[in-house]
Amino acid sequence: MKTDNLDELLGFVTGNNNRQKLLQILGSKGSMDAERIGKLMHVVRTSVDKTLEELHEKGLVEKQGESYQLTETGTFVERELHNF
Repeated sequence: MKTDNLDELLGFVTGNNNRQKLLQILGSKGSMDAERIGKLMHVVRTSVDKTLEELHEKGLVEKQGESYQLTETGTFVERELHNF
């Protein structure tokens, strides 16, 4: 992954607490549905849906049936968050 693109994605994720939390949850717990994500994040479902949509648009998460999981890029970005 190009460094400029990685820096942009890291800035995008770290610029919003919900984005960062959601990426870390999927990174540590694996695939899960939006309702479960909301319970783990302690936020309302509409906020989870909005955050999932934002992360999907950036290619960081993908939907498989009713569950969401990190893409390859999402996994890489989530690992890089640990270096922050």
